Amino acid sequence: MAGCCPALRAFLFEYDTPRIVLIRSRKVGLMNRAVQLLILAYVIGWVFLWEKGYQEMDSVVSSVTTKVKGVAVTNTSQLGFRIWDVADYVIPAQEENSLFIMTNMIITMNQTQGVCPEIPDKNTVCESDANCTAGSTGSHSNGVSTGRCVPFSGSVKTCEVAAWCPVEDDTHVPQPAFLKAAENFTLLVKNNIWYPKFNFSKRNILPNITTTYLKSCIYDAKTDPFCPIFRLGNIVEKAGHSFQDMAVEGGIMGIQVKWDCNLDRAATLCLPRYSFRRLDTRDIDHSVSPGYNFRFAKYYSDIAGKEHRTLIKAYGIRFDIIVFGKVAHCWPSHPPPSRYQPLFISHRDKGPLPTPIATYFLLLLSSQAGKFDIIPTMINIGSGLALLGVATVLCDVIVLYCMKKRYYYREKKYKYVEDYEQGLGSEVDQ
Repeated sequence: MAGCCPALRAFLFEYDTPRIVLIRSRKVGLMNRAVQLLILAYVIGWVFLWEKGYQEMDSVVSSVTTKVKGVAVTNTSQLGFRIWDVADYVIPAQEENSLFIMTNMIITMNQTQGVCPEIPDKNTVCESDANCTAGSTGSHSNGVSTGRCVPFSGSVKTCEVAAWCPVEDDTHVPQPAFLKAAENFTLLVKNNIWYPKFNFSKRNILPNITTTYLKSCIYDAKTDPFCPIFRLGNIVEKAGHSFQDMAVEGGIMGIQVKWDCNLDRAATLCLPRYSFRRLDTRDIDHSVSPGYNFRFAKYYSDIAGKEHRTLIKAYGIRFDIIVFGKVAHCWPSHPPPSRYQPLFISHRDKGPLPTPIATYFLLLLSSQAGKFDIIPTMINIGSGLALLGVATVLCDVIVLYCMKKRYYYREKKYKYVEDYEQGLGSEVDQ
């Protein structure tokens, strides 16, 4: 407690004020100017030029619509000769923020409710009824076990299940992909952006694009960088992958549309930039549950009224659509949050279809725009001036605590002055 009283007394009854001391030292002087120069370079180069700290930002409101075109032909023993158009391979008809294009499939046709043997595996192969538990279901089971061991094929026996029969056999995925021609399908992306704070709007179909050009162009980063029509094979190729390999088991692709707009410049310079990447990373050394697939069924009844279905396991490439971004402007306002717009693709029900395998494409839209505003400019200038004080603090620490003559400099830096009234009282007493 005795040591705390002087410190408390000094805190309450002493006041310190800055004192200017000019120190003629080349080392300290050069260090002070070097630190100030670094701070100025940071404020001017990074804050103002790179980050555009003189501009006000706003969030983008964006909407996206897409259209797929392309026709494929298949001729198999199971389906025969068949033409596939958009209504067949875009599944489902509508999906929020995404588009799924079927590229491969496993078909189990003419299933009915009944009893049948399971597909052979380590859990279903049996020798007698004692190996089968009635009423049991496993996580990979196709139905409910009846408790009977029945022949599957030849000498192989499996447990019988009550299920949609015959059960699906997805042991082998078709190679090459069933709809390998999907590589040549095209995807039209129409994107409209709006910055409400600046009342600025634009679309990725630029004013100089004509109907004739739109019917013939295909996006190319060098020759047609602003064409909004993309060949699916090119999208996967630009991401560093093979479309035919990806089409077998499916996957997820991302298309990023970046708007980098400086509204202090001409509106014609606000242009979209496209880039592509695969989102479901493929690891050759770890290939458990690869790709992208799902199941659905088409139900129908025969003449006798008995219900049938065609079970479809679809593999494919999926395109997601995510819209986000920000913009800068000179008028103060509250920026709206990023919007996420769903993608709608029409689909007509044409009855039983085979199992599709598809690819998933994710469309990411990142938009940024800016315009001069005095408020952020003054705030950043004030912050930069305050940062210049760091140079003084750093030099003081070195001079007062690190240099050989630190005690001499400290004596010149600090001067202790008694209370003037107390000084007068002492003289009178004497």
